[in-house]
Amino acid sequence: MEVIYALLSSIMFSATFLLVKIGRESASHLSVLWITLTVNVVVLGLSTLFIDIPKSLTLFDLKFFILSGIFAPLLGRLFQFVGMSSLGANTTTALTLTHPLVTVLIGLVFLGESANLFQIIGALLIITGSLLIAIFSGPNGKLKISSGHQIYILYPLLASFTYGISIALRKVGIDLFNSPVLASAVTVSASWAILSLYMVFSRCKIYCSSREFYYFLMAGVLSSIGPIFLYLSLAIGNLLMVAPLAATTPLFVLVGTWLFSKNNEKFNYQIIVGTFGIFIGVTLLTLFKG
Repeated sequence: MEVIYALLSSIMFSATFLLVKIGRESASHLSVLWITLTVNVVVLGLSTLFIDIPKSLTLFDLKFFILSGIFAPLLGRLFQFVGMSSLGANTTTALTLTHPLVTVLIGLVFLGESANLFQIIGALLIITGSLLIAIFSGPNGKLKISSGHQIYILYPLLASFTYGISIALRKVGIDLFNSPVLASAVTVSASWAILSLYMVFSRCKIYCSSREFYYFLMAGVLSSIGPIFLYLSLAIGNLLMVAPLAATTPLFVLVGTWLFSKNNEKFNYQIIVGTFGIFIGVTLLTLFKG
C-alpha cells in the first residue's frame, strides 16, 4: 500500500502543478503560493474536526510536523520559484528533483534504515527517470544556464535540500504520532503562518483574476490531499521507498500535459527511457520491499 499511497501523493501534486500552470496568467508566485496554502489550511483544518485528537496533545508533540512545514512547502517552494525566475522551469525542476537523494541519505545515515541492492537500484532508476523527463520534456529539451546566472544554481539545490529534509522530518514525526490528517494540517499551517507574516511585513499584495482563483482553488484542494497520502505512505514505508516514488511528479505532469495541452508537449527517446526507468524502478521497489 505504501507504493500506492506515494504514487497517489505524486499524482495530487502533479495535478496541482498543472492547474497552476494552466490557470496562471498574471498572479505573482507569492500570490499563488499564499492562495493555495490558504486553501490547504482551510480544507485540512476542517478535516481535523472529523478525527480524534488527544486532549493532552501539545505543540511540542507536533514539533517535527511544524519543522517540516518550514522546510517545505515554504522554503522549498520559495527557493524553487526564485530559481525558476532566473534559470527557467526546466533546469530548476530537474535540479530540485534530486531531493530524494537527500532524503534517502538521511534515512540510511541518521535514521538507521536499511535497504537491499534491488531497492537501491529501483530508487536510482526512479530518480534518473524523473530527471530525464523533467529535462527533456521542457521547451528547450536540455539543461541550460545562461552566462552570469551560474550563482542561481544554488536556489534549486537549496530547494532540493529543504524538500529532502522536510520528508525526513515527516517520517520521524509520523513514526512518533501516527495521524496523517493532523500532520498534514500542522505542516501546511506552519508554512502558511510564516508566509503570511512575511507578506504582511513586506506589504506584498495578493492578486489574481476570478479565472485564476478558480484554478488556484482547485489546486489548493488537490494539494491538501497530497500530503495525507504522503504521510500514509511514510507511516508504513521507509524513506528509500517513499521519497523516490513521491518524486515521480514529472511523469504524471507529462501525462496531464499530453492530455490537456498536447500541442505544447513533445516526446523523444529520452522521455521514453525515463518513463521506462520509472516503471522498472517502481516494480523493483514493489517486489523487493521486504
